[in-house]
Amino acid sequence: MKKYLKLWLAALALSFISVGFVSCGGDDDSASQKVDPKEPEKTVDPVTPDKKEAMTQAEQKEYLQKVAHEFMDMTPASDFRELANLGKYINDSYLKGYNWNNVGEWAKNLIETSRNALGTTDRVNISNYRTNVYENYKSILIASNFYSHFTAQRGEWIRSDANDLQFIFTDQNGKQCVLKVETSGNTKDLYTFNVYDRTKDDYSTGTTIRYYDRTKCIIRVPENINVTLTQAGTQVLKITVKIDLGSITNEEFDLSRDNLNVSVLVELNNGYKVNISNVTYQGNSKASVLFDMSKNGRSLVSLSAASDVSGIPSVNPGAFSEKEFDMHNYNTDNATAKNAVVKVDILGKVQIQGTCNDVRKFVDYAKKADDYKYDESNFKSFINQANSLLDLNVFYDNSAVKQATIKLEPFQKSSKYDSRTSWKSEPVMVFYDGSSYSTFSAFFNESDFKAVVDDFKKLLEKYKDLVD
Repeated sequence: MKKYLKLWLAALALSFISVGFVSCGGDDDSASQKVDPKEPEKTVDPVTPDKKEAMTQAEQKEYLQKVAHEFMDMTPASDFRELANLGKYINDSYLKGYNWNNVGEWAKNLIETSRNALGTTDRVNISNYRTNVYENYKSILIASNFYSHFTAQRGEWIRSDANDLQFIFTDQNGKQCVLKVETSGNTKDLYTFNVYDRTKDDYSTGTTIRYYDRTKCIIRVPENINVTLTQAGTQVLKITVKIDLGSITNEEFDLSRDNLNVSVLVELNNGYKVNISNVTYQGNSKASVLFDMSKNGRSLVSLSAASDVSGIPSVNPGAFSEKEFDMHNYNTDNATAKNAVVKVDILGKVQIQGTCNDVRKFVDYAKKADDYKYDESNFKSFINQANSLLDLNVFYDNSAVKQATIKLEPFQKSSKYDSRTSWKSEPVMVFYDGSSYSTFSAFFNESDFKAVVDDFKKLLEKYKDLVD
């Protein structure tokens, strides 16, 4: 799949190259539209630049380098030094070698007491030589049942009753830290996964009969989940999860018909936020996601994607944890995503926006081209058909004027092991200044981007030093 989706990967690669490997187009009075990354399904109509508006390859390289340096300057490793020091101390002091037996036994007992035998048994013939036998159970996991306070004392966690879940410990300076988990709002039961406990093997019949306790785990999902970490009373980390279970009417969530909406907000005390909002799925209708990372209110990187989906078979996510799960048992012949949109924005200065009319056809055409890699005419025909479904462009400064278009380009391929001429496709950037196109490796060459590459390596080393 990676091979056939190389264009989308190339688009994402370009966006992160502009961050880590990457003036400017100037004011654009002719383009009244703007590339808005915060509306997953909304697209602009790309405007083809005239000769005055079209940036040269050299100008685009220079601008991408400036954006990359600005991004790196805004995200120094020093921003995370205090968080890294605390995280390293927690890992070394309370995770490695610490006695978690009290926590483990407490959780095990809660799970055991929530489990009820269903009184049914299933036999599944795996082969002529093996049969699995499942004794069925059901467990309903409720967040409120897991409320307790655990305090780190003399190498172990000491438990006490409470109305929320907390882990209380001290940091490297003796300051009290509290990790707290709270839930609120309405709840719905949702079948999530199965747990298998192998109880015995029977070889007396000449074949293997393997016995399991199979527990169907139901999670009573709350509308809101809040996780906080405080240090000496000051909030260091906050994670807020909001779940809208939409049209789910029973515990059997069905991908073919049910809806789900989830948002996750991560807030750090250094001004950084990660907001994953509008993670939306509407059964056999639409799917979308919006991601944004910001610092002190300014967006650093945002990504949005949306598509119309159809042909999804009836299946519960819990089925994926079944021992005999086989995707071939589900008819996905008609599964596809149409009118797909992907948008990436970096610092409001580099944007990539792409649409694909039919993702499945795009993949099929690219795959079919590879099947004809020794037939130039058919290979190029299928690549052209794939490109016809795609409109993937590069913009700068939120202007609707496109400065490059990304598409697949056919190239001859030679091999010392094969005397025949074969063909391959690679993503290229097509420019509007009359300089034709460039492959990614040629455009982002080590010579032109040496300063950015060197600075990026130094930045990575500083981040690495934080956790070493």
